[in-house]
Amino acid sequence: MFPRQSVWLIRISLIYLLAGSSLGALLMLNKAYVLSPEIWKFLPLHFTILIWGFFIPLIMGTAYWMFPKYLSIHPRGSNWQAWWMVYSYNLGLVLYMVMKFLVPIESLALMGKFLMILGLVTFMKLAWDRVISYNI
Repeated sequence: MFPRQSVWLIRISLIYLLAGSSLGALLMLNKAYVLSPEIWKFLPLHFTILIWGFFIPLIMGTAYWMFPKYLSIHPRGSNWQAWWMVYSYNLGLVLYMVMKFLVPIESLALMGKFLMILGLVTFMKLAWDRVISYNI
């Protein structure tokens, strides 16, 4: 059965793909027909959305689903830790993007990075435990 956390990570990553591609199309349109030179300030946001919003959650969602399962009742480990991974990473990413690119408050952008790192570390813990226990 496909885990709900993977479903949500992949769905959210596809939303970020749509947002990042739309912003990229706007940037390319601005390159062909100069709409405003100010639009180029959104180029780092475009990269952030596509790399940290699309690519990383897509990998996390797919890997959380595909990694070896435990031979127990909870085949993918702690359910609340997996939800923590989804929520902390995505909340941190939104907080980082808003505070870095729209409302520049560096301390809150740093908090967003911290939440993203917590989500990534939780993912690594969940994946690591499953890989190590598979060979034991």
